Amino acid sequence: MASTVKPPALLRGDTIALVAPSSRINHVFPLRVARARAFLEAQGFRVREVYSPSLPSGSYRAAVRARAAELHAAFADPAVRAVVCCVGGLAANELLPHLDYALLRAHPKIFVGSSDITLLHHALRAGAGLRTFYGPSALTQLAEYPRPLELTWTHFLRTLVQDGDPAVVGPLPRAFEYTDEFLDFGGEPDNLRARALRPSAGWKWLRGGPRVEGRVFGGCLPSVLQLFGTPWEVDYKGRILLLELPEGIAAASAWPLDLARWNLGDLGTRGVWDAIAGLVLGRPYRHTPEETAQWESMVLEVTEGYGFPILAGVDVGHTDPMLTLPLDAQCSLDSEKDEWAILETAVGKR
Repeated sequence: MASTVKPPALLRGDTIALVAPSSRINHVFPLRVARARAFLEAQGFRVREVYSPSLPSGSYRAAVRARAAELHAAFADPAVRAVVCCVGGLAANELLPHLDYALLRAHPKIFVGSSDITLLHHALRAGAGLRTFYGPSALTQLAEYPRPLELTWTHFLRTLVQDGDPAVVGPLPRAFEYTDEFLDFGGEPDNLRARALRPSAGWKWLRGGPRVEGRVFGGCLPSVLQLFGTPWEVDYKGRILLLELPEGIAAASAWPLDLARWNLGDLGTRGVWDAIAGLVLGRPYRHTPEETAQWESMVLEVTEGYGFPILAGVDVGHTDPMLTLPLDAQCSLDSEKDEWAILETAVGKR
């Protein structure tokens, strides 16, 4: 769809629905759900968990449709103003053929998530024309102990909670500290402690150049690749492409660099490097400084001969804190000013 529908802004007192369109682990880690709920309620929001621990058995199609029905219910509920995903996973792609895109477009809501929720961001833009947000999830960032990291929460509020005429988002902030420490959710309550923070290396321009503008879109690298050749593919011509790496096969491991190079090569064969106006890379998860340097060199190698700017190490993705990014919003990359800025309002007026 050519036009983008901005969802109405969020206000204190509104209801936020928690949904699980991919991994179904709410009932496995109830303390995480409870902590996210308690935090949001303490911040003045109402919370509705749209989740059934028991999906239809014996029929894959019936189970997938039941998951889709949860998302439909969250969007159709007039009391709900924002829909926040509980976590990512490996199964968001199963929902795409079963979503009622006309219903979703008729009830525009703030929709927030990351990781393989990338697939739903693409589907909601391509199928329903909705503005969505690459940002924190309930069981991860919003259930951080003892509370969400400051930048994660303050930028969520700045982007989505707007009273009166919404303000332009403007330059994106950056964290001076971050964490990618892995704590096993199954270890609670014994591991209830704040994760260790370390100094951030900061954002880094792998390639500078003249200031460019474009609409930001993308997400988790392997998930972006899943959409090519489907009805939910998003045209990247003239866009600022956002890419971040997931965890590896084990939750405490990094995405292997060999796979990352393979993924980048696939973007090249699909003509993405010929199309985009700029590239933004999230801080890679669980990579050592040496591996991060290899990743950055790899990106420069596969984009050799192109002139678009590349900004790396931003606070987006599988490390924390995490920004809340309005996808399909007009943004600018300016290496001379050392600035990545969103040039429009993220949400509509209430």
